[in-house]
Amino acid sequence: MRGDTGSERTFTVDEMAELCGLPVNVVMRWVERGLLLPMRGSVGRFTFRSVGTVRTLAELWRAGWSAPRILRAWQLSQSLVEDSDAALTGLLASIGNKRVTVRAPDGRLLEPTGQGVFDFGAAELEANPLPQLRSAQDWFAIGVDAEAAGRVSDAVRAYEHAVPSGSAEAHFNLGNCYYELRRHKDAVDQFAAAIARAPDYAEAWNNLGIVRGEVGDRDGAVVALVRALEIVPHYADAHYNLAEALAVVGDLDGARKHWRAYLTFDPNSRWAEQVRRRLQNAGGS
Repeated sequence: MRGDTGSERTFTVDEMAELCGLPVNVVMRWVERGLLLPMRGSVGRFTFRSVGTVRTLAELWRAGWSAPRILRAWQLSQSLVEDSDAALTGLLASIGNKRVTVRAPDGRLLEPTGQGVFDFGAAELEANPLPQLRSAQDWFAIGVDAEAAGRVSDAVRAYEHAVPSGSAEAHFNLGNCYYELRRHKDAVDQFAAAIARAPDYAEAWNNLGIVRGEVGDRDGAVVALVRALEIVPHYADAHYNLAEALAVVGDLDGARKHWRAYLTFDPNSRWAEQVRRRLQNAGGS
């Protein structure tokens, strides 16, 4: 991605959704709920800091948290952690738990009362000789913490402990980490495992299609992306990815159809002009 020069770059909702691999309507819901605030004096523009907020919200959303639940928990966590961003990131420690807990910037795990909670922390990834004694939920939470901190290799090891009896989200997150490490065949396996646990997991079908295409399984990529759109017909990213996959296999009529659909659902994204050029070059309008 090319860096901007001059003033700080700003983003639309569409662009943030694209950057974070999310459906636009999900990000819009967060804006409507006040979880994301536009920059002061601007309508519909967000700073780069907001992209980090979206990534954290996405982790909670993929773990099944609704916008109202996130808002309530965030308000609660800010009574424990003064910095708003740290209060939100701290909620990632709650994933997989029945109660809300907050990871403080100093590493402590806190209950809403402020009482400290004993936990095993990401540091135990190296030291713990008996990982089987941790629950899948514990390892999933450790993986989320590590991934949020940019420690992708640590996150992989935690998710690998979580997936034998873990959730579809654990397989999905592990697949994303494998993809980031360019372990594409392993990513394919994890996205497929997420789908086996949750057959209507549209994001997993979308990501499976992307990675299948990158490992040379072009027909498999098309099948996966078609399935993502059967589940969520307005999934703009999946329309874009399917159009690209169809173009690769020579189905330009199909590609044009899905490029047009992408422009219908996400007409102002940072990729829209590129899609319009592709349509023009492919004989579309």
